[in-house]
Amino acid sequence: MRTGIRLRRVILVCLSAAMSVGAAGRADKAEAPFRVALSVSPFAEGMIAAGYVFWDGRGNQARSVTELQRLFMAHGANEMFVRIATDRFRPKWNITDHSLETAKKLAALAVELGLPLNPEIMLVQHYGDVTGQPGPDFSEYPELGAVGPWEDLTIEEMEGVIERYAALVAGEIAVTGARVNIWDIGNEVNFGIAGIAPKPLHGAMAGELGPGWYRAPNRVDPALGQQSVYTLLAAGGAYAIDWCRKHVWPYQARLMQAVKRGVLSVDPGARFSTHITLASQTELAMAFFRAMREGGYTVDEIGFSFYPSASAEPDRLERFRATVRAVRAEFGLPVFIAEYAYPAEPIETGPFKGWNNQAGGYGLTPAGQAAILRDLVSWGAKNGVRGIRPWAPELVIPVWGAFSLFALADGVAKARPALDAIAEGLSGR
Repeated sequence: MRTGIRLRRVILVCLSAAMSVGAAGRADKAEAPFRVALSVSPFAEGMIAAGYVFWDGRGNQARSVTELQRLFMAHGANEMFVRIATDRFRPKWNITDHSLETAKKLAALAVELGLPLNPEIMLVQHYGDVTGQPGPDFSEYPELGAVGPWEDLTIEEMEGVIERYAALVAGEIAVTGARVNIWDIGNEVNFGIAGIAPKPLHGAMAGELGPGWYRAPNRVDPALGQQSVYTLLAAGGAYAIDWCRKHVWPYQARLMQAVKRGVLSVDPGARFSTHITLASQTELAMAFFRAMREGGYTVDEIGFSFYPSASAEPDRLERFRATVRAVRAEFGLPVFIAEYAYPAEPIETGPFKGWNNQAGGYGLTPAGQAAILRDLVSWGAKNGVRGIRPWAPELVIPVWGAFSLFALADGVAKARPALDAIAEGLSGR
């Protein structure tokens, strides 16, 4: 089986090397375009299936995923995004779909629309973020060989499986003809990746994996199962940094480098990024990317999630800007805002009802939502930020509707002013 994988790599390298190297060369130039990552999210298909119609007030309507991405393009979108869990096929429970098969369909859509693709290899079963990082499940990939329970593997065994898996994913994306502008590795990986992580926050990923899903990777480091994300978030600062330096980040860097090796074996010109959250905590951000570099994993762009209203932390916007300036000064790399949202109205219920904190005087109104995005983009484009991705811009259901770039009325999702805010920020308006 491994011989077959190696042969497939050789064929795919021959097919894609010239295109990949050329694309990477163009992207590295100083004049690389600002990444307006207005992309259909994993929820777009569900929105369309539920009968929602999207309308931008300019005569553009969307009744399909393709039409919705075209609508985004009419407002400046210049790339698509796909998030890839270790699900090979759409999960039957169907809460969210981050499967490889769906990623391939979206990659094909990017080809059809002439857009570059930004894939994210999460290395988790179904989903993971800063609240918890489940291990991967490779049971749908027999060509990788027998893997066994993930938590029972050594770090060396994990590296080998992950490198082969990353090569497989890169190969599957390559055969779609998609032009990958950059690969993301992990999703909000402050405190681990691929199950190499402390115990999750209470309830995290329980909807996807059931309660009690966490399994400590004791053959990697027994201390992981004795720690919790809650403690790291509560203690923060020097404690979290010191603990992660000892027990998480060295192993994490090895696994992320294994992904990089696998992708490069198929796409020799590939570029890479990784994003973390808590972007206003400058020292944590600096310590994380230093640890990745020291562990042998380097990136081409530094990524952050940034939700300005998520905390009442004073001067949150300025703290984020300080982080951008600090990483730019030390690493000399561009920054990408990999997840972003700000509410256009107060959030009354649901898991984000605490995210009602005004940032920088911007009101929780449609005008405030547009103004903060416009000003952030305008500042960022002048200070080393290479792009921004509004997260789930089409998700108009109540749990996320306040953050959406559309407002729902009588089954029609009508564009809010923020849909044009990125283009306005880039044009100086």
